[in-house]
Amino acid sequence: MNSSLHRLIDGMVATLREEVIPQVGSEFARGQAFGLIYMLNSIRLRADWSPAFIGEQLAAQYALSEALRPLLLDMQAPELPQVAASGLSGHALEAVRDDNDRRICALIEWSESPKLDAMRVEAVETLLRQYMDRQLKWELQTSAKPMFAEMSNGSE
Repeated sequence: MNSSLHRLIDGMVATLREEVIPQVGSEFARGQAFGLIYMLNSIRLRADWSPAFIGEQLAAQYALSEALRPLLLDMQAPELPQVAASGLSGHALEAVRDDNDRRICALIEWSESPKLDAMRVEAVETLLRQYMDRQLKWELQTSAKPMFAEMSNGSE
């Protein structure tokens, strides 16, 4: 999204911190307000009209697909993740990402088949672990800093 959404969220967070929380007498209620700040900060980090957030997820899925392709050439494996066409809307990119997630889940289930040779299974599982690690790091990078202390004791 453009910076106006980010400014709006920043304004809400500032209002909560400067105007609302100091007026709240209950420790529990202040903790709830800090929980709201955490949620708003999470939304701020992920809300974007550009495909940056989903784009990284799609890039990781495509990299997995390209790495798996030579390993699965002569096998009856499930469909590999696909690359998203350029110029797609945010909703279309989400649909491609979600379909690729479905395909990756099918690959994970398929890799557990006792019919596969152990060396190939190990190589596939290594690539899947690398993909999951990349996705997890992206999720952590685009998540707001936890505010557990603030939420539990109602103060900063």
